[in-house]
Amino acid sequence: MSRDSSSIRERIYATFADESLDFEASVQTALEFTADYLGVEYGFLTRIEDGQQRILQAVGSHELLQPGESCPLEQAYCRRTIQISGTLSVQDAAVSPEVSTTAFETFELGCYIGTKVVVDGEVYGTVCFGDSNSRGESFSESEGMLVELVGQLVSQVLERRAYQQTLADQNRQLETERQTFEEIAETTFDVIYRIDRGGVFTYASSSVERIIGYSPEELVGTPFAEHICESSLPRTVDAFDQLLDGESVEHLEIEFERKGGETVILEVNARPIYNGGDVELIQGVARDITNRVERERELRLQHRALEDTNVGITIAEAAEPEFVITYANEAFEALSGYSRDEIMGRPYRDFFVEDAGPEEAADIREALVSGDSSVFDLLVTRQDDTPLWCRTSISPVTGDFDEVTHYVGFHENVTEEKRTVRLVELLNRVLRHNLRNSMNVILGNIELLNDPEMSSIAVGRIRERGQDLVRLSERAQELKRYAHRERDPQRLDPKELVARIVEQHEESNPQATITVDVQSDRGICAGSELSRALSELVANAISHHPTESAHVSISVADAGDQIRIEVVDDGEGVSPSETSFVQMGRETDLEHGSSMGLWLVNWIVTRYGGSFQIGPADEDNRGTRATILVPSIDPETSVEAAAKPSTALFW
Repeated sequence: MSRDSSSIRERIYATFADESLDFEASVQTALEFTADYLGVEYGFLTRIEDGQQRILQAVGSHELLQPGESCPLEQAYCRRTIQISGTLSVQDAAVSPEVSTTAFETFELGCYIGTKVVVDGEVYGTVCFGDSNSRGESFSESEGMLVELVGQLVSQVLERRAYQQTLADQNRQLETERQTFEEIAETTFDVIYRIDRGGVFTYASSSVERIIGYSPEELVGTPFAEHICESSLPRTVDAFDQLLDGESVEHLEIEFERKGGETVILEVNARPIYNGGDVELIQGVARDITNRVERERELRLQHRALEDTNVGITIAEAAEPEFVITYANEAFEALSGYSRDEIMGRPYRDFFVEDAGPEEAADIREALVSGDSSVFDLLVTRQDDTPLWCRTSISPVTGDFDEVTHYVGFHENVTEEKRTVRLVELLNRVLRHNLRNSMNVILGNIELLNDPEMSSIAVGRIRERGQDLVRLSERAQELKRYAHRERDPQRLDPKELVARIVEQHEESNPQATITVDVQSDRGICAGSELSRALSELVANAISHHPTESAHVSISVADAGDQIRIEVVDDGEGVSPSETSFVQMGRETDLEHGSSMGLWLVNWIVTRYGGSFQIGPADEDNRGTRATILVPSIDPETSVEAAAKPSTALFW
């Protein structure tokens, strides 16, 4: 063969460029051409892995240099080849330091030339040539370049083949994924879709027809914007721009126009699909959530209705023995005085049973245990220790198997109703009692009218009793008017309030002395009828004084979040029989109409969340001290925020 290096290089180039030859044929031809050019017996391609050299292809009859033969790298001539750059050439291997004694004794190659094969930056193996005899002269530079060329061409082909294999594997994987995707897409209830960069549908799964009425064929090729309701279009376009920028979109709710004009609500999740680093497609899943959204709207409406109602509502678990509260609305918070956090998770009895009487507590527990609906009027205590009457209706809630799972409680403040009922009962009892006594006196004195000596006395007694009945009747009517009057809390100025009362009584009682001491800058949150209550106390103090020169003091001062008003006189005091009802909180058989004025005061004050006490002015039981506590109100506080509910007048 010609020794023209350029000619052999061209032939080797042509060998690797020949598309009719596969890799193995190209390598085999190149090994033959190069071995012939170098004038050596052997040429071989190796693969080096895990410290082992394995022969892949070879020319020549060396028994250890045949395809499939392998040996440890330490025993191979190639050990040094892969450690250096370029080509390793050995003229006489028997004396060369580049070839180990073991390698020489194993392969007995007198001369050797080889270069490493590198694939994707990693050593793949070597291309080597050798002969049983040593050479008289070194391998030339052109010979070394030829061997290096073969190594580079083998590297390129191996890299190309590895790339093609990787590409084929990727294509197979993509095809598998595509098939899997389409299988899932065609069987899922959700809509799987793809949209190109122009916003046009390129794919839609078969479920699209069930959800929006369009078949996949009708939808593909149309812009998504044509099908989005106007109300959802801005946020949908924003989401599409976000996807084109490479960001995913999750839980986007849009209103989609069905074929035929109806609206369906879809929840959309989407992500960008890349090709060469650029967003090529948008792929996503759309789920029909119309029913869920409607249910949520209904639940929100129902929840808002529960929260906005003026009736306190609670829901408690039916599990004994605690019956733990799991829900309470705003009205129940206002009714009980406890915050929702303080209510939730606490037993039902904490708010009702403990404040109920023994019989009522037993009835409530029996109703809860038995699962019956029941209604109770309970005297309960708010968080601020204010007593009030609460009408509680308990109804069971059953589950799928008719078992009681929860109890719904409806709680209404009926203090005003109870106060009115109890007041009417009181008035009827007092009127009957006094009418009976007075009629007995009148009938007894009528018989004395025929006695000339006693007739004038009898007439006086009859007149006195008749006047007492008229006064009692008038006071009862006044109490009834206040009982049926609407509550109207206002912001009252204590200075103006007291000044009007003083002016009124000084004019009608010029001999009396009334002093005033107002030590509060806050207002009073109560109805205008508080003036009537204070006036009654001042009138009571003056009328019970043994002389016309009564001394009455009115003081106003702060008392925590309340205003304390005291009316003190230096008279003989009020009989305990007339004031005991204030301490006892109820009317007894011993009290009569003489305490009706104090009932009026107590009624008015407690109606606005206040309290009333009356007793001796000092330790020696001289004079009378009447104390009223009413809610205060700061300038920046609204009347609605400062107003307190009525308290239970009787218990």
